[in-house]
Amino acid sequence: MKNNNVKKRLSSDAVILDRYLSTYNRCKNRKKALEDRRQSLLAEFESPLKFKGMNGMPKGGGTSVGCAALSYELDDINTRIDEKIKELERTYVEINNTIDFLADNSTERAILEYKYIDSMSWNTICEKENLTRTPATQYWRKGLYELLEYAKVQQIVKDYAKKIDCEMEG
Repeated sequence: MKNNNVKKRLSSDAVILDRYLSTYNRCKNRKKALEDRRQSLLAEFESPLKFKGMNGMPKGGGTSVGCAALSYELDDINTRIDEKIKELERTYVEINNTIDFLADNSTERAILEYKYIDSMSWNTICEKENLTRTPATQYWRKGLYELLEYAKVQQIVKDYAKKIDCEMEG
């Protein structure tokens, strides 16, 4: 690893690239949160809202769900999950296309894929690559800087920087 940048603080472009590459994990986390919320709502449908209807007949009537608002919320969450899945697919392709600039069998590529696509912890990455934390981090940094050498990646960084600036303003 001859790149001098692997031990220094990340440049602003490298930080933005790191944030950009992390978008896939953020999408996965958001999808998981929505799925958890859906499960919670389904649990609400199944237990505390059921009641025995009283129709004057012995042994009572049937069971009925008492809150229509939950069904609307559940429908909204299902729609958001579907949208998040489509966004996840698009984001995966974009992130993967970016990482594809690195050599197929390089350690840098493997570490970036583990980190940004597989959401692995540094401990797991180090274990898989049989590295300690310092060299693993150096390969990660080197991978970021190698990606930044490509004009296409530089454009992605510029566009993403504008996007996050707009999000902070609005």
